[in-house]
Amino acid sequence: MKRPRRPRRKVILLVLVLLIGSAAAGSLMVYAKPVRAILVDYSSMNEIGNRIYLEAGLQMEDTLASNLLTQAEAAEDQVAEVFGSRVSAPYLIFAITPKTWNRYAENPTGQTYYYPWRNYIVIGPEGLNENVISHEFSHAELRERLHNKKKVPAWFDEGLATMIDGRYLHSEAVWKEQTNDGRQPFNMDTLDSYRDFDYGTPEAYLHYNLACHEVTRWYSLVGSEGLTRLIDELNNGKKFGPLYREIEGIRAGSGAQPRSFPASKAPAK
Repeated sequence: MKRPRRPRRKVILLVLVLLIGSAAAGSLMVYAKPVRAILVDYSSMNEIGNRIYLEAGLQMEDTLASNLLTQAEAAEDQVAEVFGSRVSAPYLIFAITPKTWNRYAENPTGQTYYYPWRNYIVIGPEGLNENVISHEFSHAELRERLHNKKKVPAWFDEGLATMIDGRYLHSEAVWKEQTNDGRQPFNMDTLDSYRDFDYGTPEAYLHYNLACHEVTRWYSLVGSEGLTRLIDELNNGKKFGPLYREIEGIRAGSGAQPRSFPASKAPAK
C-alpha cells in the first residue's frame, strides 16, 4: 500500500522553515558577540565610567578599574590631539578572562563593532594599555566623522590608528628596508583592503608598519588642520587620492616646517 503523498505546498513550507531556521541559527552564532556588546548595559559587567564597562568578579577589581580609566583618559587625549578634538563616544568594554572575551570578541587585543547609532570597542586581555585603546578610539573617531567609511582606504584608517597608538617603533626601519631607503617607493594603493591587516600575520605586521610610516609622514606636514580638511572635503564628495596629495602639496608649498608627533612608545607594562 502506498503512503499518501504530502501536499506539495506543505513540503515546500517545511523546507522553507528548515532553511530559515538553519540560517537563523548560523546568524545567531555569527552575530552573538556583537549583540552581546550592544546589550552590555543589561549584562553582569560593571560600569566603571561613562559607557565604560569592566568584567565583574575580578581580583583587585577597584585597582584595575582605576588603572584602566587612567589609560582610557590618556587615549582620549591622544585622539583629541591628532584630530583637534574628540566627537565620538563609543562604548568601551574590558573583557579580561578568556571565557569573557570569547563571548564578546575574536581578537584578544582589541576589536570594534561599528553601528550607525554607536560604536562598541572590546578590549581583551592582551590590549589593556593606552596604546591599544587609542588605536581603537582612532577608528571610532574617524568613522564618527566620515559620512561613508569607504571614502578612505584601509591603509589610511589603519595608518592613522597606528600612528596614534605608538606601538610601531620600527616603522621607519621597515619602510627603508622595503623601499631600498626610499629609492623604490611602495604603492600604498595595494593595501586597500582590511584583509591586508588581518590580525597576527607576518604580512599584517609589515603592512601596519608601512601604513604607519606613510600617515605619520603626511600628518607631520598637514597636522590636525589638514586631517580635518581631508575629512570635511571627503564628506563633500571629493576623492581621497587627489585630495590627500593636494592637502600635502599646499602645506609643503607654504614652506612650513614638518610638525613633530609624540614619539612612539612601547605599551606600558
